[in-house]
Amino acid sequence: MPAPARAIALSLVVAVSPAVGPALPGGPALAASARLPAAFDAFFAAFRKAVLSGDKARVASMVGLPFRDYAGGEVDRSATTRAQFLAHYDAIFTPGVIAAIRANRTRGFVPGGDDGEAPGPLDKGEFLLDAPNFADQLVFTPKDGTYVLSRIPFYS
Repeated sequence: MPAPARAIALSLVVAVSPAVGPALPGGPALAASARLPAAFDAFFAAFRKAVLSGDKARVASMVGLPFRDYAGGEVDRSATTRAQFLAHYDAIFTPGVIAAIRANRTRGFVPGGDDGEAPGPLDKGEFLLDAPNFADQLVFTPKDGTYVLSRIPFYS
């Protein structure tokens, strides 16, 4: 096989072959962190079901307190208690938020885009409800092997 054809064949094998490598060092803690995206998928499916069915109490149980609103809008939607969160529920779960939840518009932390204070709203391991209006975006943070709704992000 000529060298260019061999290079193309090799690149195709590399592109379609599953990643195989040595076992990850670090034991159970690293293995648990490697499963976080699957944990987020499970969390978000339950969160989505609760929001779309109007189960406000269930949604409130999936929130990490204190819940912070960094969007800087006219109304501060922050909450330190479940009762405060429920009082702000309709201001947090706007039609734009509901539409983004219904459409499963989420994304994880993006290295190089979310690093540092700005421009990204996420820390490593977090997920974003990526609503078109920045004030409708929500951040989900890993906690105890699952996730919690933690804040409305700040953009500069």
